[in-house]
Amino acid sequence: MENKPVHPNEALINRFFEAYGKHDAKGIREVMSENIRWFFLGVHPFAGVIKGIDALIAFFDRMAVIAGESKPQIEKLIVASNDKYSIECQHIKINRADGINIDHDVTVLWTFENGKIVEGRHFWADPQAVDKYFSAIGALKKSVAE
Repeated sequence: MENKPVHPNEALINRFFEAYGKHDAKGIREVMSENIRWFFLGVHPFAGVIKGIDALIAFFDRMAVIAGESKPQIEKLIVASNDKYSIECQHIKINRADGINIDHDVTVLWTFENGKIVEGRHFWADPQAVDKYFSAIGALKKSVAE
């Protein structure tokens, strides 16, 4: 298999996740616009348009807790980039002990301007299954908090 050079936008995504993994606020701000918008749409408790770096980090932190409980298997099916966009198509299988699981495909479209990430959008292959999954997780989180 031939090693293909990493597109600069893919390198920005990698730098974001490296900085996020360390909770390096300075590193995150080097690659992400202060006015970032992140679209995680649906009709479940985690759905919405997240605006700003601090709100996005809080959102990623919530998703990290869920992922940590879920033992996800993630397979990147394809990654492609041009000067303005990167797209990642993934197959994700969730393996929760409580049986609240999903096996689905998702695409994330990243948008870049002036050398920074300005937007992210999730596109679900089966939006109803994703709504059902995150609604069940949201109900579980709510019942644990009560």
